[in-house]
Amino acid sequence: MIYFDNAATTYPKPECVYKALDKANREMAFNAGRGSYKKAKELSIKIDETRQLVADIIKADKNNVIFKTSATSALNNIILGLKWNEGDNIYVSPFEHNSVMRPLEYIKQKFNVNIIILPFDNISWNISDEAWDMFALKRPKCIICSSKSNVTGYKLPINEIFKEGKKYNSINVLDASQSFGIDRDITKVDTDFIVFAGHKSLYASFGIAGFVKLSNVDLETIEFGGTGSDSLNLNMPEELPNKYEPSSKNIIAIMGLNESLKWLQKTDIEKKEKELTEYMYNKLKNIPKVRIYVPTNKKKCVGILSINIEGYSADEVGSILDEEFDIAVRTGYHCAPLVHNFIDSLHFNGTVRISVNYFNSKEEIDKLVEAVKTL
Repeated sequence: MIYFDNAATTYPKPECVYKALDKANREMAFNAGRGSYKKAKELSIKIDETRQLVADIIKADKNNVIFKTSATSALNNIILGLKWNEGDNIYVSPFEHNSVMRPLEYIKQKFNVNIIILPFDNISWNISDEAWDMFALKRPKCIICSSKSNVTGYKLPINEIFKEGKKYNSINVLDASQSFGIDRDITKVDTDFIVFAGHKSLYASFGIAGFVKLSNVDLETIEFGGTGSDSLNLNMPEELPNKYEPSSKNIIAIMGLNESLKWLQKTDIEKKEKELTEYMYNKLKNIPKVRIYVPTNKKKCVGILSINIEGYSADEVGSILDEEFDIAVRTGYHCAPLVHNFIDSLHFNGTVRISVNYFNSKEEIDKLVEAVKTL
C-alpha cells in the first residue's frame, strides 16, 4: 500500500517509536504515580520528562503541558472550560475542524454567543483587511484558528490574526494538530492555548495528545476523577497539570511520544514535506480535468494537497485509487464543515486529500500521478 492519509494520522512511525511502544506494553504498563513501588516512581519521572520535551518546543513551563487522549478532548477542555457570557464574539477561520466547530455550536446554543467566520479572499486565501474592522465593531472574546488546514495544507496567517486580536484582549486558541513539532514558526505565536495531537505531526501513537497553557487565562474543570494525589479531597486539585488530568495516564502512548519527540529534534520534517508537496503539485497541475485547491501562493500549502477530477465524485476517485492501485487517500469533507464552500468543492462531495509525511517518496508520488492520469 502507498499511504497518503498522513493528515489523519502519520504512518509509518519511526522505528524507535514502535520499539518504545512494544517495550512499554511489556515492561511499563503500570499506573504511574499511584503506587509506592519503584516502577511507578520511574514512570512518573518518564511522564515528567515527556512533558518537558513538549514544553521545550514552545519554550513553556512543563507543568502547563496537559495530556489528554486526543486533540478533540483537548479542544473540548479549552472551549467548554472558558467562561462565556451572552453576546460574546468568537472568531474562527473557514478552515476549522469539527473538533472546534461542534463544541462551539454547543456553546452557541447554551450561552447565545456569536460565532463569526473570519473573511479570507477565496483567490489568494489571504485574510481580508475587513477582519480588523470586524474586530473593532464586534470585539473578539476569543479567536480559535488552526495553524494549518487539514483539508488543503494551507498555513494560516495566525501571527497576524492573533496579534491583531490581542489589541482587544482576545483569548487566542491555536489548534496545531497538523503542525506541532514540525512548524517552528508556531513558537512565535501570541496564543493563550496551543493544542497538539500525538498521532499526527508528532509521529507518535493514538491515545496521547493535549494542550499547553501559555497565559494566566483560567479554565473551568470539565472532567473530574482521581489524580493519584490528595484523594480525601472531593474537589479537583488546583495545581497544574493535575487540575485537568483525571484518570490513569496512558503510559504506553506517552512512552511512544517520548521517543518520537526525541526523533523530531534531529529530523527536519517540514523541509521534506515542502519538497514532496511542490513535486506533487508540479506533477499534477498539467493533468487534464484535475483541479487542485491551492491559493495564489502555492508554497503556503505544505504536506497536503486536495484535488478533484472532473466527471468523478471525490469518493469515486478514492475507491479507484484504493481498489485498482492500492493507494490510500482520504476523500469527503474531512470533518471540516466550512472550507468546502470556501474552496467550492461541495459539488464533488468534498475533496480527494493527498497528505504526505517524512517517509513518503517521489517514486510513490509518481505512481499516484500515473494512476490519476488513467481517470
